[in-house]
Amino acid sequence: MLIDFRLQNFRSYKEAATLSLADLKWVALCGVNGAGKSAIIAGLTLFQQLVVAPTEEITDPLPFDPFRFDTTSYLVPTRFAVTLERGGSQYRYALSYDATRILSEELAVLLPGGQSQRLFSRQNGGIVQVPAGQRLAAAHTRPNALFLNTLQAANYQPAIAVFTWFAEDLIVLNDRPRTDLILDEWIVPQLTQFLHAVGSEVAGVTQRQMAVQFLDGSNFTRPDLALLYEKYDEEGEIEDVVELPLRQASTGTQQLVAAGLAFITAQIARNPQTVLADEFASAVRPEVATALLALVATDVNHSQLLFSTAHETLLESQTVPEQRCVAEKNYRGESTLHQFQQSDQPALFTQPVVDGETLRTAFLTD
Repeated sequence: MLIDFRLQNFRSYKEAATLSLADLKWVALCGVNGAGKSAIIAGLTLFQQLVVAPTEEITDPLPFDPFRFDTTSYLVPTRFAVTLERGGSQYRYALSYDATRILSEELAVLLPGGQSQRLFSRQNGGIVQVPAGQRLAAAHTRPNALFLNTLQAANYQPAIAVFTWFAEDLIVLNDRPRTDLILDEWIVPQLTQFLHAVGSEVAGVTQRQMAVQFLDGSNFTRPDLALLYEKYDEEGEIEDVVELPLRQASTGTQQLVAAGLAFITAQIARNPQTVLADEFASAVRPEVATALLALVATDVNHSQLLFSTAHETLLESQTVPEQRCVAEKNYRGESTLHQFQQSDQPALFTQPVVDGETLRTAFLTD
């Protein structure tokens, strides 16, 4: 489970911002367009990329995306930190980096009573605290690679726990689901029922083995999702069922399948999962999103949902203030993040005023 996430000098967040989930089942990132909602989810997604998809060569650049609207932030490192829980233990993992190297990195386990035990530390690019028996792993860690990644490969259990959380328990909801996901006998009917419940015309879901041919003549097969649709005759009677590969379905249908798979598989995962959904109400209809939030909030759900939205229907749901974080941006282009207050309500749904005359002039030609 994700307890909190902190970022600094990433995209529109020049100063540090902290998102706290604590024991909440879901949290909404609110605010007008361009306020910095998506940057929070993008930062957590990039943090995941740094952990699970490390650089391969010493010359590989790091994905450095600092605040751009001043003259000095490109000289300052980006900082990410998470507090998470996995396997009954809580960990705090933090790092800072620039375009070429990891500058700092630290892993600590949180103890009862608010205490913590630091397990390893990296400062100014150098590893200054090494777990017992891991000197060789430290020596093999490149300047542009994470010590955490090296340690999990060396079978250091705390590093494995944090790495596995990023790799398996942090789920990014995309518009198009993975077509190679192997569906078991339980998931297929659940996904079909989900699609029926949200009003989709899809009659069912199946999975086939698709042959992939390479230019050199070699080939292999991989799982591929397909949707089932009923075929009607001239009298309106069902005469057949046809398959349509998911990749050929409409974007909206692919989004529905992606959302359904994410929520369904999260319920059967061995550990609680954290699902990230940018512009959640655009992936599914607002009434569907509202119904899903009601399910996520129930006791039977053991996972989390972190999503961004500017949609009134979702934000008008009966929620505690802690479930909404408001992103705002000032005239300098700097975003801030704060917990929702009742006084935020008018500004939350107010988009910038559109100057109709200027808009018309922009489209006129001489």
